[in-house]
Formats: sequence, structure tokens, C-alpha cells
Amino acid sequence: MLYVCDENFNRLGMVGSFSYLLWRKKYGPCGEAELHVDVTMKNIDLLKKGNILFRQDDNEAMYIYYRGFSDDNGIDQLVVKCYSLLKWTDRRILWGIYNFSETVESAIRRMITENLINPSLAARRIPQVQLTGMKNITGPITKQISYDEVYSSIDDLCNTYDLGIRCLFDGRKLEYDLYQGADRTINQMENPRIILSKSRANLLKRTYEDADNDFKNTALIAGAGEGTERKTATIESGTGLARRELFVDARELSDTVDNQDGEGEPIKIPEAQYKQLLIAKGTEKLAEYDEFISFDCELDVTKENTKYNEDFFLGDLVTIKDEQLDILMNSRVLEADEVFQKDGKSIFVKVGKSVPTLPQALKRMVK
Repeated sequence: MLYVCDENFNRLGMVGSFSYLLWRKKYGPCGEAELHVDVTMKNIDLLKKGNILFRQDDNEAMYIYYRGFSDDNGIDQLVVKCYSLLKWTDRRILWGIYNFSETVESAIRRMITENLINPSLAARRIPQVQLTGMKNITGPITKQISYDEVYSSIDDLCNTYDLGIRCLFDGRKLEYDLYQGADRTINQMENPRIILSKSRANLLKRTYEDADNDFKNTALIAGAGEGTERKTATIESGTGLARRELFVDARELSDTVDNQDGEGEPIKIPEAQYKQLLIAKGTEKLAEYDEFISFDCELDVTKENTKYNEDFFLGDLVTIKDEQLDILMNSRVLEADEVFQKDGKSIFVKVGKSVPTLPQALKRMVK
């Protein structure tokens, strides 16, 4: 069942029938949904921009950001498109310069807390947002971020450090939750193994992509200063043709911090610490230029022991085995589509990183 509430979580009604629903969840920050319903006054009134859709059988929710009307095939349809409630974080920027010397989890929680939950300026508070408890699931970082969008900052950290974030919603309360998927590959003994393979008859269709045209493994990162005085750091890997270099302009990384009392001259960041800031920026940028190995597959939802959301979940590490393509790879489930139509339900999962689209590539170039 598909329910609708307003942005303050007051329940408004439910959508009893629809011709199409795509419910796409991602291991990174932003899931999406698309709904097609008949054009009725009830649906027009219920499915307004800003209202929230949530399912009885799912723990996340999506808010409507787009409405359109279509008469394809001679049938009037109202089409709404949605984003995960995590996308609310793109309504806030980091209100200043952040110098992180803590865990990735702590840094993300701090950005959300200080800019959405408990900001110094009351008008910036989003009262609907809460955080789940600390899980201590990541290692330390040294990083500086200045005036960036909270959403894109979270996205970069999740992508670089292989971390998932989701919005948990029960119809009354919303909590942002950081997590890491379980290892269910053939290389471990702790959890039941998940092997997706046509020979095991748990896949109906599959598409494989493998590309390294934009791959980089070595970075020269340049920060504060001018000319020969500019501060630099390097991340190096490979020799000869195996070495692929990238220049990272990190001039925005300040090499000073304000005095705690707010007066006097700024304090210089020690050289070793500033170098770590540059290396963190380079590591984040290199993650955008990784090899892209992706396996899109439609699951057979009737098969035992490999059911999505029962035997394995979004963010889990699984094994893909394809004898015909000579593929045996362990990778993370980064995206899952649940598609509901009148003839039934289909599930598609994406394992590994896809080749970036043109808009994604252009965004990467200007960051």
C-alpha cells in the first residue's frame, strides 16, 4: 500500500491503485521514485509537490518534487517524481569552513547536526530531521570542506569511503542512518553467501559494463599559495602505462584556521596536517575516476536463498558469477529498483559502479 503525508508527517490518504511505480533505492544518499496514476481530483489533490510517499513494506520515504500529465496511448495519467528525504540536505550549505579530524561517520553526523538539526541560526533548523545512534563503523579522516552543499559533501564522503546512508521513516518519525552493508561473498564464512548467476537460475537478465577510459590512479594536489610557493601533495601508483595522472586544484583548502576567540590573526595549520588535507582531497577526487565495473541484473523473485530484502540487502557485498562471460567478481549492491505494474513486480539490482553519464562527467570536471 502507498501512503501520502505532508511534510510535517500528517497522513493525508493513500493511493489505492496505480499503473506504474518505480521505487529506486541507492547505497549513497539519494533514492528516487516515479508513480503513474489515473487523473482524478483525488489524486491531483493528494499528490502535490512537497508531499511524501511511503510504503507499508519499506522503511524509507520519498517526497514529490515534480508533477506532469501524460495522455500516452489515449489514457490520461498523472506522473509524479520523487526524491528520498535525504535530498532535504541539499537545502543547506556548510555555514563556514569545516576542518575534520575525526571518523567519516562523525564528520557526516556533525554536518547534519550543525546545519539541519541544531544550527546556531534557528531559521536553518529542519525540525523533522533526526539521526540514529552512533555506530562507530568508519576510520579517521583529516579533511577540510568550505561552504559546500551538505548533500554533495555527504555524497562525496560516502562514495570515497564506501559508506551508505538512508532515511528511516515509519510514518511518524524520520531518522537519517549511516550504515555499511554486510559481506556475503564467497570469500567469507561469517554470513550466508550470495552468488548471483544465470547458471543458478536466480537471474533473468543481465548487462555487464567494464570501462577504464577515465581511470586515474596518481594525483598531484595543489593547495594554498602562489607559484613555486604553492603547497602540494601527491598520491602515486603504477609506472609506465599503468600510471595515470590527474591534477587536483585544491586552492579552496585554507592553510589557516580562525582563532577560537574570534580575534587576532588566523592560526597557521601545521604543514603535516595540511598535507593530510590535500591527500584527503586527492583521495576523494581519484574515487571519481575509478574503473567502472557494473553488473545490472533482473532477479527471479521466486528463488529461495537469494531474495532481495530477505537474504541480501542494499549495500551488501555479493558474488557475481557468469561462466559465459568468464566473470567472477565480488562487488557491492549499490542500487535496487522495485518496479510495480499491473502484471506484477520486478526487481533489478545494480552491482558495482556504472560508467558515468554525460551530466555526471561534466559535474565531476567542474568540482
